[in-house]
Amino acid sequence: MIEQSFSIYHLEYFLAILARVMGAMVFAPIFGNVTVTRRVRIMLGIGVALILYTAYPYTPLNYTTFIGYTVIVVKELVVGLTLGFTANMVLTIINAAGQFIDRELGFSMVSNFDQTFNTETTISAQFYSMLVMILMLVLNLHYYILSALSDSFTLIPLGNVTIDTGALYDTMIGYITQYFIIALRISLPVLIAIMLLNVVLGVLAKTAPQMNMFVVGIQLKIFVGFGVIAVTLPFLSTITGYLYEQMQKVVMDVLQVFY
Repeated sequence: MIEQSFSIYHLEYFLAILARVMGAMVFAPIFGNVTVTRRVRIMLGIGVALILYTAYPYTPLNYTTFIGYTVIVVKELVVGLTLGFTANMVLTIINAAGQFIDRELGFSMVSNFDQTFNTETTISAQFYSMLVMILMLVLNLHYYILSALSDSFTLIPLGNVTIDTGALYDTMIGYITQYFIIALRISLPVLIAIMLLNVVLGVLAKTAPQMNMFVVGIQLKIFVGFGVIAVTLPFLSTITGYLYEQMQKVVMDVLQVFY
């Protein structure tokens, strides 16, 4: 016969787990997408929290007053929000690369609402973001988010969160700088092609001044840009794998800040 007791202390323990899980669900890739309704997100968060509650043994939380328990819940929420935000920050690389490309193709003024980041973005940026999200689902990379969330309870037990703001700031600044460089490298083929096209158009403008290079250049930039995008599109799966590795690295570095 299996005996299992559930008291108010177990409920408080479950709510602390739920705070970290729901915090991660707010910003996490795929799970935090605007297209995922709040009802589905809440039900999914409760389900994951129940699984984690049964998977890890119960340990009493170290607090004495209601304020102490509130501080514990707020810290768990901060851990979840930070994990979800850092994982989602990796996807901004591909979004920035698309905006670099659209700036060269002349599409930077054509903005569209991106439900992934809940902001205005350009056409190529949204196109790349949607393809990367589909590849993440096909390659089951979204399981890593749940795995990292589960492992966080082993690395950072409930009630033992210590936030090193200085280390967190240095980690985030370092990765933001690195992400900018990665986004530039992804968009580099299109940037180089457009730069060479501008050189050719400049030479033609000197040799044949009667031609309207402005009108011709706009059309040529679009055709050349789309051609380079079509050629480099098969490498998107490799880029997605690289972004997955970066996601693993940044999540592990951020987890080390909290213990």
